[in-house]
Amino acid sequence: MGEKNNELFKKLHESKVDVELAEEVGVLKDQLHSMQNTLNQLKSQAKGQQSQQNQQGQQGQQGQGQGQGQGQVQQASTQLIDQMSNIRNQAQEQQQQTQQQLQQSIQEAMSKLSEVNQQVQTGQVLGQMNQFINQAQQQLNQMGQQDINGQQQN
Repeated sequence: MGEKNNELFKKLHESKVDVELAEEVGVLKDQLHSMQNTLNQLKSQAKGQQSQQNQQGQQGQQGQGQGQGQGQVQQASTQLIDQMSNIRNQAQEQQQQTQQQLQQSIQEAMSKLSEVNQQVQTGQVLGQMNQFINQAQQQLNQMGQQDINGQQQN
């Protein structure tokens, strides 16, 4: 009975952890997709700016365009780095939450197992008491039978 409960708690816990991890992976995939979109936009902007700069014939205009383009790329890079930092922080927080939930689930399972163990022990004690009562009843019956036999002989 205890082994079945252990297996049940283990399977329940594994299912819960799998669901939580799947949710976390989904969030991380969404964030990665967002980062990829931002990176693609940056590449597209850089190509557009490069094409525009190639079309501008004068060096002064090219210098100005390059300065603007570099500023935009640097700003986009900073945004991308910030996003990556936020994702890392969120992943760490989610990992801590998952570990806390895992510890809590283990504690709850241990508590349930302890309760089941107490119930099993109580059942065993009651079974032993029942055996003692049956033995005492048999002894009383034997003593009564002996007493009847003794009276009949007299």
